[in-house]
Amino acid sequence: MRAIKYLIDKMLVSDKAYLYAATEYFDDVYFKSVEGEDISEIAEGDKNYKSVKGFTFMSDEIKNSLIVFLDCWFLNSSEYLTFCYYTNVDISKERNSEHIKDLGIELPKEPIIKMIINKSYTTDKDLLEIIKTVLIVEYEKQYSGKEQSGYLEQIKIMPNELWIDFLNKIDWKFNEENESELKATLMQDIAKFSNEKRDLLGKEAYVIAALLDELEQRQNSKDLMSRFITDSIVKLVMLEIATNQRRTSDPIFKSWNELEATDKRNLNEKILSVCSSFDEKLISIYSRKVGNTRIEYSKILAEDKGAYQFRIYDICDENLYKILRKAKETEITEEMVESWIEELKECAEEHIDEMSKDYSYPFKNKKSIEGAILELFDSCYLSFDSEGLNE
Repeated sequence: MRAIKYLIDKMLVSDKAYLYAATEYFDDVYFKSVEGEDISEIAEGDKNYKSVKGFTFMSDEIKNSLIVFLDCWFLNSSEYLTFCYYTNVDISKERNSEHIKDLGIELPKEPIIKMIINKSYTTDKDLLEIIKTVLIVEYEKQYSGKEQSGYLEQIKIMPNELWIDFLNKIDWKFNEENESELKATLMQDIAKFSNEKRDLLGKEAYVIAALLDELEQRQNSKDLMSRFITDSIVKLVMLEIATNQRRTSDPIFKSWNELEATDKRNLNEKILSVCSSFDEKLISIYSRKVGNTRIEYSKILAEDKGAYQFRIYDICDENLYKILRKAKETEITEEMVESWIEELKECAEEHIDEMSKDYSYPFKNKKSIEGAILELFDSCYLSFDSEGLNE
């Protein structure tokens, strides 16, 4: 929800900024705002706990986030990038432990995190040495056994000035809202977007759920840009919910992931296997449509693509079985194959249109649906003979 909070907060104060947010990108949350020459980037680690009372500098949660921040800092050369550590718990004082003794550290009287927040490391060389020692040892530990050692060698020789620059980029937020409190605040903020054309009162929770769903669907996308939701997506979600037009994603994509391709022939081979005299030019046109479909698929989320493909496959597989039963022991002609494709197009269009009453799909136009059907033939799921029928 923190990613959504960043988007909503900025949208409330500016309608001119271009906003981007993602989860599990760099860290738990990534947010970027671009408004003319005013640019900001934030990578945030979120730690929401019910039973933990406080973190010390030696807590794994703190050290893990700082290692992530270090990697991000080396990986991303952006001068605008800053970091944030956000948690609902308090700050605790470090205790002498065997690990502390092994590191040869003498703990200061104050909690180290409080001293870092006060930027005491800019004048206290002992504090800076403690920070460096702990993080270098932790970094080495986390990369132990891995093929690559990350930026360990660079970190070991990093001068104090760069350590200070790095630490200055971190915003520490302790005792912040927990998840339920954050949701309540978000609902209040979303209500502020209500107007005569967009009534969101009483629908704030639906907006949050829809945006969380958008983020979840995107977080594992291989395409970098498709992992982000933008201010435009937020506005669209709000409008759809306000006007009762919002449709959820179809969960049937899970069935597509379990589906096995049983026929390894491509579209060209499948057509010629039932009609050897089929027009080569028309086959070439079909193949081009398959290529165009795959370009379309590359721009959408895997879950949306899977649901869309399965719905079309499911209805086409059923109808194709009926078609082939009628055509059994009949000499297949070019006209018959073309008529079969047309028949599949019609039933797929009707099926997607019907399912769209409850779910959203990336494409609904006739050309895209035709391309999706042809792609199913080319990618081993459908065929014009019994060899390719899935039992």
